[in-house]
Amino acid sequence: MKNFFDTNIIAYTYDVAEPEKYKIASELLPQGHAVTSTQVLGELSNVRSGKFRFSWESIRDVIRQITSKVTIHVVSVSTIWKAITRSARYKYSYYDSLILAAAIEANCSILYSEDFQHNQVIEGVRIINPFL
Repeated sequence: MKNFFDTNIIAYTYDVAEPEKYKIASELLPQGHAVTSTQVLGELSNVRSGKFRFSWESIRDVIRQITSKVTIHVVSVSTIWKAITRSARYKYSYYDSLILAAAIEANCSILYSEDFQHNQVIEGVRIINPFL
């Protein structure tokens, strides 16, 4: 079973400021076959450089750690078109729909995220907010 991880879940595995979310996210990531996307890597880099003001060296280290642990789904033009279609259909933002489209393309069973409706199933992918 493949599990897709949204940016917020991966970010919590590096954020001890919220210990309960850190614990849950850290325990989830190694379970099953973990997948994330190039979009998530970009968003994580942006959050760590902006909101948290980490150095680029630190950000590179985190990205190296993540890419050594999980499969990276490359967002393609096809993924973008699918995201636009799903955004219109399911009324999620474009960027959330891009995460959803990547999870579907990667044949994931579960999408872990705080940004969707918990326990909703879309095109075979169950969305789970592990912090509820």
